Amino acid sequence: MSHAICVEVFSEASLENVTALVESAVKKAGLRRHSDYVSRVILLCTPHFAPLLQDLAQLCVSKTNCMSVWGGCASGLLGQGQVFSDEPTILIAVFGEEFEPPQTSIPTQHATLNLCMVEHEQVLTDHWAYADCEPDSSAVAADTLGLLSYGANYAKMPRIEQGRLCGEALCSTQLLVQKPLVLNSEGLTFLGPYQTVTESNGLFLIRVGDNTAAAALQCPGEQPRPVGMRLQVIHDKGESWIPVMEIHADGTLGLAAPVLKGQKVRLAHRTPKAIDTEIHEWMPNVNVHFDEKAPELGILFAGIERSQMCHAEDNDVATVLANFPDTEWIGVFGQAAWLNQGNTVITPPRNNRLSLCLFNRPQ
Repeated sequence: MSHAICVEVFSEASLENVTALVESAVKKAGLRRHSDYVSRVILLCTPHFAPLLQDLAQLCVSKTNCMSVWGGCASGLLGQGQVFSDEPTILIAVFGEEFEPPQTSIPTQHATLNLCMVEHEQVLTDHWAYADCEPDSSAVAADTLGLLSYGANYAKMPRIEQGRLCGEALCSTQLLVQKPLVLNSEGLTFLGPYQTVTESNGLFLIRVGDNTAAAALQCPGEQPRPVGMRLQVIHDKGESWIPVMEIHADGTLGLAAPVLKGQKVRLAHRTPKAIDTEIHEWMPNVNVHFDEKAPELGILFAGIERSQMCHAEDNDVATVLANFPDTEWIGVFGQAAWLNQGNTVITPPRNNRLSLCLFNRPQ
């Protein structure tokens, strides 16, 4: 099957260094530039290459004879079994004709997987509706992996679509895949059951049930670092997650957004063990879905909090890779990841979310 994923780290960001990488990806895919059809090219770069992105995209177009070049700059990349962020790095993925989504109905076991990067969450609400409730299982009926691509301190990360720089609109591409399975990970461990808010004041959660908020919700004495706790709130339109900003001596919790009396809440915090539990829940689905064989390819989108850029010791991505050693991976990290099903956002963007799609090559 004609596809290839190539990653290379460079000493400096320059256009000349990348030419050989693109040619290598086409050759590795078993494609001939002038006679074989390249359906899609994914071009992902660390921010070092931001000033060169338009030239890089055009280089990919000329070297592959493919206009469908999609991607952009991101905080981190996943390829060849590791995460890249600190050094100038480029990931090139080339896909042959069998990955081209058909114009007519898609055959059984095949589906179109959409990959989407936008700069800010407002773009989502301009285009799609939000689901009232999120899926309650880790395996999700979704057809789109999405990423908010802006960097630290709202730094712009340029994106490309159809070989050209993309503005504020959606930046997306599609691949025809076989037997896709979309999985979602919050990476959070709940500290206790849902309880009812009995007293709150603006951004301060004062009492839950018959006790102070901290005691009732089994809050630890201090924030886990570098990522703090999240308060899950159940309300009329589903659920939301609010970062806990402060833990006061009197048991009051300072929040990033208000909660209301009568709402159900529970605390969760990010732990390296959460992903172990989630993968344990994933694997029965994965094994049945792929007939006890390893999925051939995986694409992973995640908020930066889920990578070694934020947790040098507790690398969730390494845990995922360890459980799928025979799967070839492409990954990209930004501020937040989300999932769509059709025209509905079913898991809203969160910086602690990790979403992935496992699939086989079309045949």
